[in-house]
Amino acid sequence: MKIVFQNYEIEITDDKLYRNKSTDNNFAYDFVYLDEEANQYRSSNHAIKIFQDGQLLKSAIVCAVGGATGIHPNSAVVKDDNLYVACANKVFSVSLPDLTLRWATEVDWATCFGIYQADDGLFTHGELFVCRLETDGQIAWREFLRDIIVTLSDKKSFILHDDYIELEDFEGNQYKLDFNGEFIERKLKDTL
Repeated sequence: MKIVFQNYEIEITDDKLYRNKSTDNNFAYDFVYLDEEANQYRSSNHAIKIFQDGQLLKSAIVCAVGGATGIHPNSAVVKDDNLYVACANKVFSVSLPDLTLRWATEVDWATCFGIYQADDGLFTHGELFVCRLETDGQIAWREFLRDIIVTLSDKKSFILHDDYIELEDFEGNQYKLDFNGEFIERKLKDTL
């Protein structure tokens, strides 16, 4: 994943082989940011490199325990001078361009599938929760649906619109949630 920020290029990759303090790592990062449990075990390691005019300026790796995540278009966003990266069940915030850690917040008990910007805020799509995050890492609200927020169909389980979020859970229940965390609409399937 590549993101342009001012006159910098940010590259985010998955470094599955990284081990903290190992001499066998393929790359020596300037900064290593681990959640509390990641010293023992990591499910996700996301490398961040920032370049200017093709030259590497700084590098960092964020490592976390939780449901494993990969790198895709919704893995990270830039807002003002901060990079927000979804890694396992957390979001890490690092300042740009120096890549110093501002905070890390657990946004889901299982995993965080993506992070999005809207309504001057940050929204996360987790396996169990949809969250609105403040830029200081505080959770403004978190909503749990009837089932996990994934689908087996071709339909996306999380769609961010201009003024609401459209959701579908594993059971096929459909929801519309406003940016204040209030349900606008719920279409629930009957259960036995």
